Amino acid sequence: MNSESFLQYRDGQLYMESISLNSIAEQVETPFYCYSAAAIKARIGDCKSAFESIGATIHYAVKANSNLAVLRLMAEAGLGTDIVSEGELARALKAGIPPQDIIFSGVGKRTSELLAALDAGIFQFNLESIPELERLADLCESRGRTANVSIRINPEVDAATHRHITTAVRGSKFGIPFSQLELALERIVRSDSLRLHGLAVHLGSQIVTLEPYEKACRRLREWVIELRDKGYPITHLDLGGGFGIDYGDGRCLAYGAVAAVIDRELRNLGVAIAVEPGRSLVATAGVLVSEVVYRKEVEPVPFLILDAGMNDLLRPALYQASHQLLTLKQSDEAREICNVVGPICESSDSFLQQASLPRVNSGERVALLQAGAYGAVMASGYNSRDVIPEVMITGDQYGLIRRRISHRDMMEYENFA
Repeated sequence: MNSESFLQYRDGQLYMESISLNSIAEQVETPFYCYSAAAIKARIGDCKSAFESIGATIHYAVKANSNLAVLRLMAEAGLGTDIVSEGELARALKAGIPPQDIIFSGVGKRTSELLAALDAGIFQFNLESIPELERLADLCESRGRTANVSIRINPEVDAATHRHITTAVRGSKFGIPFSQLELALERIVRSDSLRLHGLAVHLGSQIVTLEPYEKACRRLREWVIELRDKGYPITHLDLGGGFGIDYGDGRCLAYGAVAAVIDRELRNLGVAIAVEPGRSLVATAGVLVSEVVYRKEVEPVPFLILDAGMNDLLRPALYQASHQLLTLKQSDEAREICNVVGPICESSDSFLQQASLPRVNSGERVALLQAGAYGAVMASGYNSRDVIPEVMITGDQYGLIRRRISHRDMMEYENFA
């Protein structure tokens, strides 16, 4: 069963699992995010079936959706996590992720963050620069600790995705260039405080073809063999994530297809393999529920002005991303061309341009789909608007998993000079 099957019309109303979204909207003021626990569990099951069959460990990329209720589902399923901050570390631990299943990535780990991860006893640090390597070594030595480390290498593979989420091309801020790899490895093996695991890569996000993974795996195989011949004990490969989902254009990447590439290209290499899916586990399980504040009749096409804005869902403004839209009440109105926008004072606050939709009037509610990843985690209080709530549905029950953070709440943290 795929995650989209948890969102269906019944008796003219849009249901998630066994609850109509309109019934929730009557209790929880729009806009709000809503997630299906069953859909997330289904995606976790698909992911485990594909990657555990080739012996790979799975570490959920917390940055995709860091709500504690979502992380608890990952913990219950036995997944580890990939974190990029001390805050994500704290969330993972609170949700029940064992520290020995946590990988710490990211280009700008502060001293306090490195110390917090050391004290927690995490599984592995993915190092992204020589200065970071030196700092971690110094901290370990001063504390009498040992840290497992892998070097994030930039394989210079173009993932053919949006430029803002491409991370493995020449000149990227991510990873250590190949020209510095042996310098980094030599520093690690000479240290009594750093234990070399291997190499890590992350090609980008929302990748929908297998070619980038094939290229990366082939290069990694060559590098592992070459480095072992030089005496470096490479035992682990972290292949990152980036597995693309279908945002309505029919393009996506199946877990099984990626696992088959990994198995074919890295078979018999004798390394432990980790993957770091994020978006692909949670995106299709979530929607952003919003109400049409105004229907604005202008030429050449009308505007539907929602109560949700780019401060709630930034992806369309930041990545020119498109999210499918459904009305909460099933409509038999004739379709029309319209623009769907938010209330923020920015021209980029636009969700859909020239969209073909059934006629929608003021006061009606809609759902923006595939909003479970990089939605609520990127939300802000821009224009002094509320940070909107999050809801989780389980069967015929729902719970508020993050309350609304109002503009009044935010002013409590401020003072006059």
